[in-house]
Amino acid sequence: MIRRTSEIAASAALCALLLLSACGGGSDETWIAEVNGQQIPISQLRRILEARFELEPDVSREDILNEELSQLVTQQVILNRAHELGIEVTQREADTRLRKLHGNDFSGIDSEFLNEIRKQMLLERTELEDLADRIRFPESALVLYFEENRRRYRTPERVRIRQIVVEDEAKARQLRAQLGEGADFATLAAEHSLAPEAGEGGLLPAFARGEMPEVFDEAFKLRPGGLSRVLESPYGFHLLRSETRIPAHDPELTEVRDAVRMELQQKRLAELRWGWLRGLRRNANIRVNERLLETLL
Repeated sequence: MIRRTSEIAASAALCALLLLSACGGGSDETWIAEVNGQQIPISQLRRILEARFELEPDVSREDILNEELSQLVTQQVILNRAHELGIEVTQREADTRLRKLHGNDFSGIDSEFLNEIRKQMLLERTELEDLADRIRFPESALVLYFEENRRRYRTPERVRIRQIVVEDEAKARQLRAQLGEGADFATLAAEHSLAPEAGEGGLLPAFARGEMPEVFDEAFKLRPGGLSRVLESPYGFHLLRSETRIPAHDPELTEVRDAVRMELQQKRLAELRWGWLRGLRRNANIRVNERLLETLL
């Protein structure tokens, strides 16, 4: 027999509730659960279950059902709390978040997906609003945390280079000879390179050692203006030209204070989140349409 909602434990996957499908209710749909009068349609839970059952055929279907129903209920509890606090997120704000995540050229945006982004932002803002007083830190805490984690905020040495990539080693050597005779690297890159940055004269964003494929470590041996030997990689044959070297930097707290504060707040939120969610659920009026639960297995 499937457990009643009051017996459904908050599952370990509860953090994934921000990514669940749309939640809400409508009088024209059969509801599987109700949170303070807000109905969760059975169709929503059914869609989630179908995906989970397909991805995890060896997991108990009852366990999946209990877990997903618990997550949907908890999500609705938080959304109800957002309504109580008067927290809102506009579609424009959701669109801005979406484009920050995926870039301005992101295509295929539909209203349902955009609504999910808006809902995620509502959940985040509600948590911050309710716990705001408990995630404030004095300057002394910021100083201590920064001193204990100073190395994490260090910016390593970086280089900025141009590159030419061709398929044939003989062609790479020919181009290198032209460069040795004074040919313009950016011009040859635009004309011959197969790499995506060829249109920018082969110019790559600055990178640190280990952030790029191994062949690019050769760039750290070059002085600004220096030209590499012909280098081979799975992508082809490379010529690298060093543009600038950016030395490593150890910042002071004044330069990274906002980042330090945000990291401390995120750590504290993770510690407080479970108790906050339990409290919201405990104070909510939750009903489950048990007659329909068996139909989902």
